[in-house]
Amino acid sequence: MNITWLELQTRDLQAQADYYAHVLGLSVNRSATNLEVQAGRTMLVFLQADSGFDGAYHFAFNIPENQFRTAKEWIASRTALIRDEKGYDEFNSSSWNATSLYFKDLAGNILELIARHALKNAAEEGFNSSQILNVSEIGLPSQDVISFADEICTKLDLSVFHQKPNEKFTPVGDDDGLLILPIVDRIWYPNTGIPAKMLPVRVELESDGKHCEIRGVPYHITAN
Repeated sequence: MNITWLELQTRDLQAQADYYAHVLGLSVNRSATNLEVQAGRTMLVFLQADSGFDGAYHFAFNIPENQFRTAKEWIASRTALIRDEKGYDEFNSSSWNATSLYFKDLAGNILELIARHALKNAAEEGFNSSQILNVSEIGLPSQDVISFADEICTKLDLSVFHQKPNEKFTPVGDDDGLLILPIVDRIWYPNTGIPAKMLPVRVELESDGKHCEIRGVPYHITAN
């Protein structure tokens, strides 16, 4: 599954434009009402939110599976990393066969660089912004995780990823693209203190030749 388009909201387009251009080194295109950020194979779009908008998104970028160490050095020289309650700032998952780190953009969104070691995407040169390969995760909180996961799996012909469905946290998809489904108000990992909220979002996906879209809230799922 590939996330080709991810559309979020933010209250300060210029601050986000500066961050994604100068901190992450990505190509940006800003208008009066939106900001387009080319993140590898994914177009990441921020729309101008109204003044009452409140909340933070979580999304992840895939990086080459052999470049975690150089990626960490690169991003840590540009922005602060999020640490867990034990002070760790990098995280290994044996079940996902992945290594990741977390940081925030200027809107408080929780971003992740993740090296998924099952993917054949090793790169030889040192890490830079061109090795941000795609948006590989987006968090979609809900009030009923298992029902939402079942609806997504049925309509989009996807599967729960490396676990059984869980009422508090269920990922759906594969190493190329994951929909992260937490229960509303679950604190975003790791130790961020930020609760998961249902926020306006539009996700376009390509999966087995089908074009799929999730938009909301409330979430509306289509596939063709």
